[in-house]
Amino acid sequence: MKDSGIEFLENTRYPDFSTIDMIRRVPEPPSDQVVPDDAKVITLPDPKKLKIPGVSVQEAIENWEPVVYFSRTSITMNDLSFLLWCTQGERPIDASPAPIRNVPSSGNRHPVDTYFVAGEVEGLPTGLYRYLPKTHQVISIREDSDIPFAMGTASMDFKVITRAAVTFLWVAVPYRSVWALGNRGYRSVLLETGHICQALMMASACIGCDVHPIDLFHDQMVIQLADLEPETQWPIYIAAVGRLEREL
Repeated sequence: MKDSGIEFLENTRYPDFSTIDMIRRVPEPPSDQVVPDDAKVITLPDPKKLKIPGVSVQEAIENWEPVVYFSRTSITMNDLSFLLWCTQGERPIDASPAPIRNVPSSGNRHPVDTYFVAGEVEGLPTGLYRYLPKTHQVISIREDSDIPFAMGTASMDFKVITRAAVTFLWVAVPYRSVWALGNRGYRSVLLETGHICQALMMASACIGCDVHPIDLFHDQMVIQLADLEPETQWPIYIAAVGRLEREL
């Protein structure tokens, strides 16, 4: 029996034009999820107007350390806006007619969606939300004070998640990349999620927070918690954001 990891690497070699639906003129998939008409949409503070203290890359890297548990603290809506914009926000550039996001994406496909559990975000009810990069808004999926506990159980990191101010969940929609890149798009999903998490770690340092990345979790429990479509949406990575006692 062939090793599943080696099989994955072999099956995602590039180029394999037989797996690229764009070449075969299959219709392009939507670049984002549909926002329900009755969804509660919340506009975030304008990231251009936020005054966030600067932290050097060297300082952010040297100060990061594994998290055992967070102290019970909160972040503001300004903080949340900054973290979301740094990880998946869009901005215009002169060299492109279309805006770009703040993290690299192979083929500019952006196959990863950002969900988050608001534990202690000032002005935001405890619950599960999804970020809308194009408009810099979030939609409320479910407001429920028990969601941090459910996420803590699903992530097998109960002490960290239940004390985090916010916990990010990155969900892949692989076909957005696979349509243009073929099977190579599956690798792109994993790489992009890593880019996003690293951006979160850098941005969190600017607001005095630490990040605890979590790659071991109960997939099925997370799928049920976030009400994902198991055939097309895959939870890839979780990251809890909070403050340690030494920072209070």
